[in-house]
Amino acid sequence: MSDATPGWVAGSEREARQPNSSDIVASLRSRIVSMGLMQDDRLPPERELARQFGVARGTVRKALHRLEDAGLVERRMGSGTYVTYSAADQTQTIIQSTSPLELVDTRFALEPQMVRLAVLNATGHDLDQLQLTMEAVENIDEDYRAFSAADEEFHRGLANCTQNSLMIWMYERVNEVRRHNQWETMKRLTLTPPEIAGYNRQHRAIFEAIVRRDAEAAAGAMQGHLQKARDALVRATKA
Repeated sequence: MSDATPGWVAGSEREARQPNSSDIVASLRSRIVSMGLMQDDRLPPERELARQFGVARGTVRKALHRLEDAGLVERRMGSGTYVTYSAADQTQTIIQSTSPLELVDTRFALEPQMVRLAVLNATGHDLDQLQLTMEAVENIDEDYRAFSAADEEFHRGLANCTQNSLMIWMYERVNEVRRHNQWETMKRLTLTPPEIAGYNRQHRAIFEAIVRRDAEAAAGAMQGHLQKARDALVRATKA
């Protein structure tokens, strides 16, 4: 860790008050999560951190205890304090803790733009592949597990049509959440045969809008698709 201005400093001027342990926690957490400090890096000794932040060692010690409780660092007797956080651990935590409504609301932010990009960038081959995945999901009318897997492939196909590697990567994170076993009950409650039939009509509307190269129609169809999913989730949680 360098002697750079600590994170509790606002702009180019120090705040009037002396930093407290919460300020130190926020600054060190930011450095760790942003990968400024990597897993297994050793933090400077308490005395050096106290000098950098302009506080007593007891204040630093309290902050380090809080970081340890949060699973970001580990204090090793006679050796020092080491970073234990990894981005992979954080990803798994998010996958496990994301609720169905949180996921569908995130999809509202992602997928309408995703299909706009599909309209702009999909090749003929992409559309042929997308049609195959659409027809596969349309052939499922009762088995909610099979429908969920085929639906995932259709939406992954939409992501592939964007030709945007970051969008494809982001959508794979969405699919990781959808695959988590905590979703089993919600799938059973919401993916009834009438609901599956409705979703498949919407899949075809999205596909046909992309084939016509109508970006706004595709985005509107996707928004309707996601709203249907959200409404089903709300009903299921109230049942």
